This record gives sequence, C-alpha cells and structure tokens, in this order.
Amino acid sequence: MRFRIFLLAFSVGFVFCFSAAIFFVFRFSGSNIAEAKPESPENVIYLETEKAVFLLAFENEKGFGPFTLINFDAKTGRIPVFTFSEKAALNYGGVFVSANSLFSSVSPEVFAGTVETNLGIELAGYFIWNRESAEEIIAKAGTFDYVLPEDIKYSDGSSYVNLSSGVQNMNGKKICDIALSPKFSEAERCDTVSRMTAAFLNRRLRRFLPESSVYSTIFNYTETDVSAFDKEKYSKLIEVLSSSGTSLSGHITNDTEKDTGTGLLYFSAETKERIEKYFK
Repeated sequence: MRFRIFLLAFSVGFVFCFSAAIFFVFRFSGSNIAEAKPESPENVIYLETEKAVFLLAFENEKGFGPFTLINFDAKTGRIPVFTFSEKAALNYGGVFVSANSLFSSVSPEVFAGTVETNLGIELAGYFIWNRESAEEIIAKAGTFDYVLPEDIKYSDGSSYVNLSSGVQNMNGKKICDIALSPKFSEAERCDTVSRMTAAFLNRRLRRFLPESSVYSTIFNYTETDVSAFDKEKYSKLIEVLSSSGTSLSGHITNDTEKDTGTGLLYFSAETKERIEKYFK
C-alpha cells in the first residue's frame, strides 16, 4: 500500500513539474521571439567590398613622403594605419630605390602598383596630399586632440615651429609641422604620422560620409585615382565603420633595417608579417 501511495505521489509530482517546465519554456521563448525584431531592409547597408586599402602620399617642399596605408576594413571593424618612410626601399625593375625617388620619377599609378607588388597587398586607390589640402580638410572636418610626447621646436627657413608637449588641438598646419620635424628619426616620423592619422580617424570618421562637405573637399584638394563610382562604393565602408561609435583606428609599427651604404630602409620580416596580417 505504501508503495502505491508513493508511486501515485511521484507520478502527480512529475506531471506537475513537467507541465510547469513546458509553460516557462514557451513563455520565455515566445517573449524572446517577440523581442527579436528583424532588421528592416532600409537599415541594412549592402557592401560591394568588405575592405579598401588606400595609399596616402605626402607632398612637401623637398619631395614626397612619408607614405601612409589606411585599411577601411568593415569585416573586422578596424582601420589599421601604417606609414613608411620616403627612404623606404622598393624593388622597381630588379633595382632597389627609395620611395621618394621612385614617386618623383614615375606616375602615381606606377608607384602604387610597385607598392602593391613589394608589399603583397591590393590598393583601392591613392591620394596625394600636401600642406594646403591638410589645412582645408581639417578646417572642414574639425580639429582633434593629439598628445604630443615631447616639445617640437625648429625653424624651416620661413617660419618657426614651437609646439609644447601635452595635448595639442590639431589643425592642418600642426600636422604638417610635426610630420616634417627634423628632430625625428625616420622610424619616429612614421610612427608619429600613423598615430596622428589614427587619432584623426577615430574622432572625425563620420565627417567623411558623402553628405558632408568634407567629402567633396578631399576630392577638390587632393590628386586621386578614385572615380565617382568608387566614391559611392567606398563611402558605404565608412558608413558601416562609423556606426559603431567606438575607436576603430590604430597605428601599425614599422620596423626597418638600414643599409649603411645607400641609406635605404628595408622592411623587416616582422613588419612584412604585420602588413600581411592587417592589410592583405
């Protein structure tokens, strides 16, 4: 008798617990399904390409360089920045020449193709900028803060540069003054240009969307091979990247090995690995 009573109680308890479990599962599952609203088609951004690597060539009073690679990578949600020196060694026709001398002697398209071959990457396009374009673009996009690790003081013959260490509110003139500082080694110059570029992109990326006046300013004040069709395609990448609202950009370290005979700077094996990781 006791066994029958136990069996009956066990059966009733089991049925009750099983029913309660089903109730809660369906209740919370239904709640989650109701809350998970599908994204409306108008909010979906369709990308023709998931990333685009651009080459920026700085034209100064003495020539060209440094040169910067920027990868707008929507797949990883990051924007790596890598800068190489005007003295960087590039293999052109079986002969190693400096980036500055090569850029000065061939077309920008040929230079870009040489960079692609040497670094094993694919470029979406190039932009040639100078002091005027830097000042115009920053004036439109807005200034940004950059922490200068040490004082920069020098005379370039026509003006005197005097920038104190600490937080600097950066405009186009300051960018160029810092990039051209004679106190930097080539490694320090490349690292600084990358850091300034990353700081600017982290603060002002949304200003590069097509509806902004910055977008047209870039194409009015730089020489580029990016077509009108490409501008629309690549603007989608910027729209996706800028929607996160977080810091996306960071500099990639450039280590080089100097040839004491020629003064050329050769990319180290570690640098080539970083380029392949972040730009290929």
